[in-house]
Amino acid sequence: MDTKGKTMQKTIMIIGAAQEHCIGIDTAHSMGYKVFVTDGNPSSPGFALADAYAVASTYDFEATLAAARKYISSGGKIDGVMTLASDVPYTVAFVAQHLKLTGIGLEPAENASEKVRMKDLFAQHKIPMPFYKGVKSAEEIIHALPKTGLPIVVKPVDSRGARGVQLIRDSAQISSSFQIAMQYSASKRVMFEQYLPGPQLSTEGFMVHGHAYIPAIFDRNYEFLDKYAPYIVEDGGEMPSIYSKQYKDEVHSVMEKSAIALGIETGVIKGDLVIHEGKVKVIEIAARLSGGFFGTVATPVSCGVDLVKANILLSLGEPLTSEMLQHSTGRAAAIRFAFPSPGRIVKISGIEKISNDPACKYAHVFAKPGDIIEPITNHPGRPAVVVCDGKNLQEAVSNAKRLIGYLEWELTYA
Repeated sequence: MDTKGKTMQKTIMIIGAAQEHCIGIDTAHSMGYKVFVTDGNPSSPGFALADAYAVASTYDFEATLAAARKYISSGGKIDGVMTLASDVPYTVAFVAQHLKLTGIGLEPAENASEKVRMKDLFAQHKIPMPFYKGVKSAEEIIHALPKTGLPIVVKPVDSRGARGVQLIRDSAQISSSFQIAMQYSASKRVMFEQYLPGPQLSTEGFMVHGHAYIPAIFDRNYEFLDKYAPYIVEDGGEMPSIYSKQYKDEVHSVMEKSAIALGIETGVIKGDLVIHEGKVKVIEIAARLSGGFFGTVATPVSCGVDLVKANILLSLGEPLTSEMLQHSTGRAAAIRFAFPSPGRIVKISGIEKISNDPACKYAHVFAKPGDIIEPITNHPGRPAVVVCDGKNLQEAVSNAKRLIGYLEWELTYA
């Protein structure tokens, strides 16, 4: 464990110290708070920014709690705990409960972490969603196909970042898809659900004393769905959603009911939704801010709402007001990722040109020379991102596509 820096009035513990978590660290510092972070990667970039850090896997709730207690015993203090862009609500809730901090509770966190359990609760509360089933074999999927037909989505019940998630259009792929999903499941459990065609939305917001506030609705971009099939890999998206006016009330209602079904009275709620046959259906709900720089960068650019700041305040037990979550800007924002060919990286150029462009609100290359670009099958495999703004959606999307195109990848294929 390493500590540094001066004692501030309060300390926020952030679980996760990867690139997107750095935004949370910087935001907390700008608010006058000290930051203690944990992450399983000893080379996490957030370690250099935080006031104190410890190496502990974000998924290992006991090791994370032990790190927090060691930090406290060495003279530190923790006034709140949170994460962002990491699907680890149980770890956050576990630390919060044992340190008597603000949190959603262990049961709601578990409900939000296990997809079949989540869907079971949605079914009990009559939340609109696709047909789903937890399965123990590929044969179970085949036997259930008469209820859904094809296509279907096969996925682990406990994966993150689209790892092991596959869109299956041919029954001949079911056996292999089950095995792939199983490989990405820590609990070795798989589920499948009916694929509902239609525009997909991502939402960001909060539950506050049983009421939902959803300031951000984002149109997800799946233009590469066929190219990377059967894997479901998103290439960012844009906001404000072209569907927000028509479906805003329905999205709000569905998100509120879904959060209540999971037992979340006050806390962060992220939604993955689809508009199918004119109705909003729930794919999944998460009890944390999304990754992919939607909640951390695109939302404040487009909506003027600082979700990270709100998350920090909530974690410290501070009240959130409706004014904090009020849309205020009117700009558009778009996110796009790089999808280079597989190979070993020799050189990456163009990042300075991107960063110097006035449309660039955020850009980062996660890969470096010497790294191997594998065939992209999930979201962590995308090696670079840009977030751009514009006076309207068309301009923002055009800017993001233009800037991500500035990246040049020199690769070897031996």
